Amino acid sequence: MTHASPVAGTANPATGTSPHIGLGPRPEWGFRAPRPPAPIEPFDLCHPSVPPELEGLRILHLSDSHIERLYPRPAHHHRLLDALSRTQADLIFLTGDFMTSPGDEPAALIALDELSHAWRTRFGAFAVRGNHDTARFIEGAQQIPGLRWLSHESVKIPIDLGRGICALRVVGSGFPESLLESIGPPDDSFALALVHYPSEIFAAAELRIPIVLSGHTHGGQVRTHASWLPHTSCDLPGNLASGVFRLRDTVLCISRGLGAAVLPFRVNCPAQAPLYSLRRRAFGSPTCEVLAPIYRW
Repeated sequence: MTHASPVAGTANPATGTSPHIGLGPRPEWGFRAPRPPAPIEPFDLCHPSVPPELEGLRILHLSDSHIERLYPRPAHHHRLLDALSRTQADLIFLTGDFMTSPGDEPAALIALDELSHAWRTRFGAFAVRGNHDTARFIEGAQQIPGLRWLSHESVKIPIDLGRGICALRVVGSGFPESLLESIGPPDDSFALALVHYPSEIFAAAELRIPIVLSGHTHGGQVRTHASWLPHTSCDLPGNLASGVFRLRDTVLCISRGLGAAVLPFRVNCPAQAPLYSLRRRAFGSPTCEVLAPIYRW
């Protein structure tokens, strides 16, 4: 198979590089094979406006576990529990779809409670709802200690990594999602948004939110080619539905997620829990008016 020459402002498929940030962690067109402790995958997450006080902040992103009553302890859940016991994060963010269908709530709540006892975080854990999460599940999940659910609101988290206290503003979209309703009054705090649908990138770019974490697509879940996602359940085309992207001055991170839905398996698309380290780094190009990949996974 041959590939067209990269469009200006997109990653180079031959080298894995991007004009927006630089060298990607893996070849652009290679199938992903997470290294231990899978499914956790470490990445540098770069943006030129990251405050020096937040340099190196470690953010663990969990999404789309899809726990079901018929399979209350899927393999990815056991692997994640083991990986969490060996991973230190500063913050943990969950971006929805912890369950699949009505009736799955008890199994999903037990699994989420197990994760909350396994993860290690310095500054807390925060979550938003996905389209599969029922009101009954959210009501139960709100009782889990140490996990705060955000719905159409933003919170400021004081972060101290030893270089002075800096406030990180976390914007949590509700469901149905509305970042405009969630962001609150503007201020000078560095902001990061939690959404379920990656199509919220367009609102986030208008609102000038630096970083957005999302899920929902499962990275396609079934792939015949590393970068061809025949179905993503969202409005983004397959080649823009898994990875890290830029639109104007907003960076969007779309996790492949942890579980499976509709089809009870994954093909060439392993489960993923990205572990981001914030880095202050200039964009490689001054403008980016279309959604373009920094790197895919």
